[in-house]
Amino acid sequence: MGKLKIGVIGIGVIATTKHISNLLTREDIEVTALCDVDTEKCVKANKDFGLHAKIYTDYKELCENKELDVVHICTPNPLHCPMTLEALKNGKHVHCEKPIACTYADAQKMITAAKEAGKKLTSGLQWRYNAAPLKIKEMVQNGELGDIYYVKSQQLRPRRLPAYGVYTNKALNGGGVLMDGGPHSIDLPMWLTDNYEVESVRGVTFDKMKDFPEGNDLGPWDPENFDVEDTAMAMITMKNGMMIYMETAWITNMMQEAPGVIASIAGTKAGVDMVGPTFECSVRTTKIVDGKLTTEIKNLEEPVDMNAYDINHWIDAIQNGGEPAILPEQAATVTRVIEAIYESAATGKTIFFD
Repeated sequence: MGKLKIGVIGIGVIATTKHISNLLTREDIEVTALCDVDTEKCVKANKDFGLHAKIYTDYKELCENKELDVVHICTPNPLHCPMTLEALKNGKHVHCEKPIACTYADAQKMITAAKEAGKKLTSGLQWRYNAAPLKIKEMVQNGELGDIYYVKSQQLRPRRLPAYGVYTNKALNGGGVLMDGGPHSIDLPMWLTDNYEVESVRGVTFDKMKDFPEGNDLGPWDPENFDVEDTAMAMITMKNGMMIYMETAWITNMMQEAPGVIASIAGTKAGVDMVGPTFECSVRTTKIVDGKLTTEIKNLEEPVDMNAYDINHWIDAIQNGGEPAILPEQAATVTRVIEAIYESAATGKTIFFD
């Protein structure tokens, strides 16, 4: 294949810091189209990245551009499904940011449309591709942990709510932290154990901290424009009996052992944790050695750029005919779990999958 021509819809923080910046490290692509209702963002991106991309305000017009091969969707969550369907209808491969959709039904529509179009579809669940998760995945695949029966996943940000954009507006964002950090915190334990077969979900959500905007790393927010959850927890039971306990929060008076999205795994042969102080680059193993309980911390010297990993594997999949690093079916299961957490939190019931 020759150079891929790529269009990007939604020119916000994720588009510029992850998508465009990493796409432009490759010689086999061109970013030739940008779309945003705020054209100044497109103008600025053209200037900042030295692009000469055509600017659109209507995503349908961008998708109808016959020269484009690929569309990257970096818009607020409720727009993911209609924009993806439009791009696929026009014969484009689609990278859609997480969550892939706000509902499982919409995610299924997107997957079906991609298959019918014969095009590739992926979603931005790149947090699994840091050094520590990749090392733990290797240990799981090698059987070093034995029979895995419990995984704990955390992304507890003491004061790191993205006050920019529409994150605190349910109508415009589809939800709160479950739609932001939640997809990563749900996907990571499933990907590490290669287990997306969910039996049931029990979840709770909180909005206790919206009236305490002081000290936020990403600026102040307006408590009057805040109708989403800031914290969520869930117990996810898998069909093989394994249990996942997930915690995610934008604002909390708690700290976790390492920054980012982290996981701890208990197996019959050994347990493993992601620990600090480095950013997802240290792995602690606990096991019996010569009859004694032993703990070892391994500091991984080579960090992995998760965003570059996602984008490079995505473009390679299109160019070489393989699978993207993040499968749309995995992303759809994550969305289904998010839906179940919301339903469980609202009803107080455990939600069972078919």
